[in-house]
Amino acid sequence: MKQDLSPTADKVVQQEKPKKPQKNLYEPYKTPRVLYEAIRWFAIAVFAVVARVHLRNRYNVPRHGPYIIAANHLSWTDIPLVPVYLPGKVVYMAKEEAFTGKVGWLTRFLGAFPVKRGEGDRQSLRAALEQLKKGNVLVIFPEGTRSKTQTMAKGHSGLGMIALRANVPVIPVAIWGSENALKKFGADITISYGEPMMLRPKGAKVTREDIDNATEEVMRRIASMLPDKYRGVYAAG
Repeated sequence: MKQDLSPTADKVVQQEKPKKPQKNLYEPYKTPRVLYEAIRWFAIAVFAVVARVHLRNRYNVPRHGPYIIAANHLSWTDIPLVPVYLPGKVVYMAKEEAFTGKVGWLTRFLGAFPVKRGEGDRQSLRAALEQLKKGNVLVIFPEGTRSKTQTMAKGHSGLGMIALRANVPVIPVAIWGSENALKKFGADITISYGEPMMLRPKGAKVTREDIDNATEEVMRRIASMLPDKYRGVYAAG
């Protein structure tokens, strides 16, 4: 019997490797509860050694979600400090840039999803509403970035939009002294948790004015809980 020595007979048909499905960054990673609690208590222990953390009015925080934590933002240490003393796991809105580079995996591991700063990120807003619908606790830093002047900057309207559409309580949180955390041993850090705020539109539909007013109301409440020197653009009134 003749063997087929044609080039096509000698070719090995290589099957294409199936492509890995792309990660949906807008669906926060579900950190195992036991692991999350271990990390949380480790963080509490670290901050107990390197700083003096003073907690005010923590009884204002509901025992279960859904609710929104809205806080001012002085330092990267605010990210663990604000929620670490709360019961249960939280999810974050984090700037898109935090998901790239060497620590991108950590951002996702801690339960964050991205938001594009400086533009209306509809996908991020939908993700936030979905997380609240699931009964989760959402942490937002409405200023969008750490303050370079160590005072409050204008809050972004995404906070008001999410709060009005989700119809869940907003817990205003004021933190100060965190700008010295891990820089000055034994730094005094205060975290004050305000009374829950239920924000409502004036009419049947949520308007732009409602969104702006809701955001302003929360930001001014946070400012009222801060020492004067931290209030920044919300110092007046």
